[in-house]
Amino acid sequence: MKDHVHERIGFREIDAHGNAVQAVSPHVPEPADRERKRTPINPYIIALWVMDAGLAWLGVWALATSVGALVSSPQFVQPAESAEAAQMKFILLSNAPYVLLAALLITAGLLFWHAVQWQKKRPTR
Repeated sequence: MKDHVHERIGFREIDAHGNAVQAVSPHVPEPADRERKRTPINPYIIALWVMDAGLAWLGVWALATSVGALVSSPQFVQPAESAEAAQMKFILLSNAPYVLLAALLITAGLLFWHAVQWQKKRPTR
């Protein structure tokens, strides 16, 4: 019984909803499902962490530089400071709190995202 008519005969199973399931042939084993390879690292999240670290460093540096210029300590005193340097320190002092706030919000968002991803991997009880 090796003709084309009999080779097509297979068992058909029906699931609980009455839908036909793929026919099973005794001569041809079912192909193994290839598992998708998931990369455990999301490059966008890595980029956000790097940007977050850069913003935090920039905010702390800007705050330290501009506040240090206001405080009369010997390491920050510059006798002949140009007008452009004074304006730059004013811009740094004006924007440093917002940069630090952005870094804090990005950190909170990333930690929330990691918590959601961790909880998805945990089995529910």
